[in-house]
Amino acid sequence: MATTQAIFVFLLVIGIWTFVEASTEVNCPSQIKQQPMQYCHMFLSRYGAATAVTRPQDSLLQRCCQQLGKLAQRCRCMEIREFVRVQQQGGGWDAPRMKRLLKEAPNLPKTCSLGPGSCPV
Repeated sequence: MATTQAIFVFLLVIGIWTFVEASTEVNCPSQIKQQPMQYCHMFLSRYGAATAVTRPQDSLLQRCCQQLGKLAQRCRCMEIREFVRVQQQGGGWDAPRMKRLLKEAPNLPKTCSLGPGSCPV
């Protein structure tokens, strides 16, 4: 009898955990739609075109960081990956520019002080 109750309690806890996880899951497309990332796109486009690293106090970078900070961490990386993918498929960027983008884009959250990790692209 005690074993049956223990199993029931265990299954109940697992069920509650699953429900909480599902209800707190982030809808990235919805978040990104509500928070367009035009400043980050402009910053990354300009960064890719430049040969010198943009200073952190750059107002475009600051605006990008504000936008990026409004997204959940998972959504930040999703948006950065999508921007890079679009540029790779048809952005018309030359190899050196694309190389700079591939180097900077994954580190954008870190550049913005939004966490230690990078976004794999």
